[in-house]
Amino acid sequence: MRSGNFIVFMLLAGLLWGQTKSSTYNSNKEADPKARALLVQVKENLKLDKGVELSFDFTYTAAESKPMAQKGKVSIKNKSFRLELNDQEMTCDGKTLWTFIKKRNELQIQDATEILNDPLSPYKMLQIHDSPDFTYIMSGSVKVNGQDRDVVEFKPLDTKAEFFKIRAEIDRSKKQYRKISLFLKNGDQYVLTLMSQTAKALADRYFTADIKDYPGALLEDLR
Repeated sequence: MRSGNFIVFMLLAGLLWGQTKSSTYNSNKEADPKARALLVQVKENLKLDKGVELSFDFTYTAAESKPMAQKGKVSIKNKSFRLELNDQEMTCDGKTLWTFIKKRNELQIQDATEILNDPLSPYKMLQIHDSPDFTYIMSGSVKVNGQDRDVVEFKPLDTKAEFFKIRAEIDRSKKQYRKISLFLKNGDQYVLTLMSQTAKALADRYFTADIKDYPGALLEDLR
């Protein structure tokens, strides 16, 4: 399960893609203007250039299997992020990725290029509104616990992508992501439910890791 790569949501139910407007778009430039305008508001509200912290519930459901769930937190500033899950921590300063695997008490160091370009990474998912790899449309609205949410569906332009749809529910009044669902072609599904969004001034040091921060941990440099 690529839980670390999927979260923030994309970050990351309702009408099927085939039941919405035409899905024959071939370019991000052909995206629904109403959806684009809404996503601009969401982007401005995230304030990723200054720093934001989001807490979430994450659920992974394999085809014909019971859901697996956990809670987590992700902090993002520009191309840096820090992701905290039950079983691991991922810290990235935009150049280097540190992954601490709690069960093995092991800190891995890797080049950050792959995860920053991965459409399922936390950095990419929460900036899906800026990605040239998707087109998107408005797909109605839902009401959850009295809260009105607008729904935007994203379709990957790459027909070879392992997923066929991402569905984002956006708080209509606060212009914040509330739920991001990713649907894989093999029937698996990832769901990221955003519980809170808080603007924070985050120092650059917060997005680096050191073996000294993890007493007794094994260091594995994979660069």
